[in-house]
Amino acid sequence: MGSPTDRPMAKSVVDLTGDTPVPEWSATEIQYLFDQLLDAFGTFTVSRDETGRIVDFVIITGGTPQHESGKGLVESFTGRYRQEFFDAFCHVVETGEPLAMQSLEHEDDGNGVERLVRAFEVRAVRIGDGLAVGWRDVTRHVLMEAELERRTRELTLMGEMVDYLQAVESPGEVFEIAASFGRRLFGEFSGGLYLQNESGNVVEAMTSWGSGTSGDEVFGPGDCWALRRGRRHGSLTGNATPRCAHAAEGVEALLCVPIIVQGKPTGLLVLADSGTANVSSTPPSTAASEALATSVCEHIGQALTNIRLRGSLRDESIRDPLTGLFNRRYLEETLEREISRSARGQKPVGLMMMDIDHFKEFNDTFGHSGGDALMCELGDLLNALTRAEDAACRYGGDEFVVMLPETPLDVTLRRADDIRKGAHKFNITHEGSVLSPVTLTVGVAAYPDHSTDMVGLIRAADEAMFIAKRAGGDRVQVAEPPADVDEIL
Repeated sequence: MGSPTDRPMAKSVVDLTGDTPVPEWSATEIQYLFDQLLDAFGTFTVSRDETGRIVDFVIITGGTPQHESGKGLVESFTGRYRQEFFDAFCHVVETGEPLAMQSLEHEDDGNGVERLVRAFEVRAVRIGDGLAVGWRDVTRHVLMEAELERRTRELTLMGEMVDYLQAVESPGEVFEIAASFGRRLFGEFSGGLYLQNESGNVVEAMTSWGSGTSGDEVFGPGDCWALRRGRRHGSLTGNATPRCAHAAEGVEALLCVPIIVQGKPTGLLVLADSGTANVSSTPPSTAASEALATSVCEHIGQALTNIRLRGSLRDESIRDPLTGLFNRRYLEETLEREISRSARGQKPVGLMMMDIDHFKEFNDTFGHSGGDALMCELGDLLNALTRAEDAACRYGGDEFVVMLPETPLDVTLRRADDIRKGAHKFNITHEGSVLSPVTLTVGVAAYPDHSTDMVGLIRAADEAMFIAKRAGGDRVQVAEPPADVDEIL
């Protein structure tokens, strides 16, 4: 193209939207003008059949982004957009209304997924019985706009996910929420979330999404390089070396991101090529998806860490540090709540209070460490002989209490005797010595037989235990019926 001083000069101003032929403008002048403004420009005349119906637009000057002059306009477009453009250009010629639309050009990436390669802003006006059409390449603008929309959407979803994760109360809720948002954040890929069991020797799938499969649902931690190294392994662009042993055959693009809980890799996010043909105009880059996966795992790990820390703090507030049983505070809160619940459902509540016989002499003989060993042994016995819904507590010193919801007095009595007999089997070795055997004395009471409130029920069991103590110990004693019958009405 020549310099600005070589520019041909037009002899008059022309209304390109009129119906009259273009006066005094040569094809060279028109082409020069629009070459400075557009990425492609062309003028077209209408081709009609014998009935007057438009069948094509013949290029007079210039061309389209796909072809130069010499072909019909319909022929210059791919089949996907041919009819769309033809109908739009016919409308311009028949109505005189100018056209402004966007043209998107895609290509197959070889895996059945279409990718945007070019985008044009198309404008057309009628000139006589034809058209003047300009194309401006807006590919970069479209891609940047789509990327901005995607990032905004991802940030919004991440914000929502984090908000939910801050309110979770169990690992199950964490994975349920993570899976829900994972489907929306990584819709282009199949995915799954995994968690190690408590012993740390098995990794098991908690949830998955997508039509493909990433590999085994249960495997050992050593089968995944991400868990071994504590860092991201693999890629969404191709096969990683070395390959994780848990990966399914045929899956070439596999990304494993560890979930770190309290400094240790405890879980795993796996993303894989879904193997399905998706149409995506502007798919996210694999680098962006991999970075997003890392961020998601960081938030999941933080949520699981918070649950563990809250659980530890809660255990410290309701557990006896020596025996691991519940403490007195927990017993009193739970017993009061259980009595209220049982009153509504007219269900019984059993209560045992027990004491180690001659504990002072035992402690004096074997020292405080020996006494602690005995306490721990009794704690293990109570855990073994009580149900999950029961509450075994260290009430204070060498006194222990067991609450049994929905348990009548006769059943409570039998279970108390099982515990008393279980103490006879203690075989405690401490500092190389076998400690002498011990016995238990147990007092038993029940709601509503002996009291209808927490304080009265504990007092009834305590008094029964002291009656048994005065009788020589190593026995189970049922509480005396209340003197005032109105107390239990």
